[in-house]
Amino acid sequence: MDYTGTELAQGSRGWAVLSRTATLLALAGGLLFILLVLMSLVSIVGRKLGFGSILGDVELMQVGTAVAAAAFFPYCTLVGDHLRVDIFTEKLPVAVKGVMDAICEFLLGAVVLLLAWRTALSALHLEETGDYTTLLALPIWIPVALLVPSLLLMVACCAWRVRAALGWSRYLGRREQMAVDHGVSK
Repeated sequence: MDYTGTELAQGSRGWAVLSRTATLLALAGGLLFILLVLMSLVSIVGRKLGFGSILGDVELMQVGTAVAAAAFFPYCTLVGDHLRVDIFTEKLPVAVKGVMDAICEFLLGAVVLLLAWRTALSALHLEETGDYTTLLALPIWIPVALLVPSLLLMVACCAWRVRAALGWSRYLGRREQMAVDHGVSK
């Protein structure tokens, strides 16, 4: 069930800000992936032609991929494109499905908030200990800290989806009840 295209979302300032921010972050993650692929291609071709590879290409690929992948999480959350198995809830009333979706989004948001907190603590610890990558001496705390904004935005998107799911559930529940009261089939 998608709550993002409903009248509940349209016209809301909160929706517009979340949508734009999540979209820009996802586009930045996509651009980072493209740059990583280009770097990898240059490194592979250079190695094959005897010019050598880019120093630290594997390190850059590892940290860049983590940051780029995390950038997609808020957008995927906002538009509801996470993996979902709804075979057991298929026959339930829409209002019940909305409440169940709200509970799932709340739990996802809580887990991601915990993950953001622990990731931020990890970044602080890595800065204190001065951990660096082997070849480039890139401080490891920097890419770890870059994960935190994506995770926090994902929590905000989860909160939005909880609100939308509960509102949509009430709206559809009232519509279904009116249809039953007036003898109109769905």
